[in-house]
Amino acid sequence: MNYILLFGMPGGGELFFIVLVIIMLFGSKKIPELARGLGKGIREIKNATGDIQREIREGAREMNAAKDKIDVEKQVKEMIKNETEFEKTDSVKEEKTKEAQTPASETIYRRNPYTKEEPQNPTENS
Repeated sequence: MNYILLFGMPGGGELFFIVLVIIMLFGSKKIPELARGLGKGIREIKNATGDIQREIREGAREMNAAKDKIDVEKQVKEMIKNETEFEKTDSVKEEKTKEAQTPASETIYRRNPYTKEEPQNPTENS
């Protein structure tokens, strides 16, 4: 069975009738007071919902901060990253100290590619 809704979106005539009934019930002097009370009630509801949302966000932020402190996987990754950076800086320092400690007699000279190379063993000349 199909049911017909008696009250849908009220049109112009229905709105006029509703306003007329409200004026008759409450009187013209009470309507502004009712409107103010209704406005204050709506404002209080909005403030309460805003406070609740703010508390929920703060609680979630605190939970995430606690989770980050406890997150072992993240801590291990940071430790590995810091260790590799430390090793890189140590290896650079070691290379610099090795270069500074290398005496001139151990210095390796590159050969000139345009000069004729002499054989190292004299017996290979035959």
